[in-house]
Amino acid sequence: MRQSQSKSCKRFRREVVSWLFLLPHLVFFVLFVAVPLVFGMVISFFNWSLLNDNVFVGASNYIRTWNDSRFWPVVQNTVIFAIVSVPLTIIVAILFAHILNKKRFGQLWLLIAFVSPAFFGSVGILSSWKWIFASFPSGLANYYLNKAGFINAAVSWFGSTGVAWGVIILVTIWWIVGFSILLYMGALQRIPPEQYESAKLDGAGPWKRFLYITLPWIRSVLFFDVVRQVILAFGLFDQAYILSAGGPAGTTRTMVYYLYLVGFERQDFGRAASISWYIFAIVLIFAIIQLVLVTKSIRSTEG
Repeated sequence: MRQSQSKSCKRFRREVVSWLFLLPHLVFFVLFVAVPLVFGMVISFFNWSLLNDNVFVGASNYIRTWNDSRFWPVVQNTVIFAIVSVPLTIIVAILFAHILNKKRFGQLWLLIAFVSPAFFGSVGILSSWKWIFASFPSGLANYYLNKAGFINAAVSWFGSTGVAWGVIILVTIWWIVGFSILLYMGALQRIPPEQYESAKLDGAGPWKRFLYITLPWIRSVLFFDVVRQVILAFGLFDQAYILSAGGPAGTTRTMVYYLYLVGFERQDFGRAASISWYIFAIVLIFAIIQLVLVTKSIRSTEG
């Protein structure tokens, strides 16, 4: 009887200690994640203003957003950006991870050059890129392209939709690819070299070695990185706001940019909250699709 009581006391102490270790994280999660989520859901059903009385409007904000002709173009912009930028970022990351995974002179400096941009603030980095792609002749890109003979007149980098999105995608990949390179380098270093050696002896080329050896080994890291990249893509704001200011004619506006315009410039916080839940629903749909596809591929590989 005493032994059972002492065991239950020890078990209770372990549980208490475990919860005490989790308590700081739980407090911050409640304060900065759970409470804002609940508050955002609440105000999405109100005509919420800082100056006037808050009036309950039910689902009116969601209906207004759904019927807003300016909302769906920004959804389309964001989806296209995600479809283009996510695969490009992953391809570039895997390519450079392969290059940097082999020991060579200057490897550490190359790795630092790729990873370091992720640790700098958006304002400083994007202001530098805005100066590089300035539309006047003394802008860095225009100046050197003119000197090299590629252009005869200054290019307005954000004057056309295609070029503006090209610059935004380029800057985004340069900015965030470093962390993905670290992920894939860690995954590549876990692959036994004997598998590549035996595959070479069997006559497998680089593509087959990647398809049948590298890809299965990095599959879990790849799934994590795809989900991370999709979330980052749907949260695109800084690049569009600082580089192109949503132009030309609003064609580089994204969902978060539109949320900012509605919430902070028009002071319509209830409708902005409803837009945030639309963003959450779209990201959730993409995450579920990715989960289903990856689960099917893992089952087919195991089979």
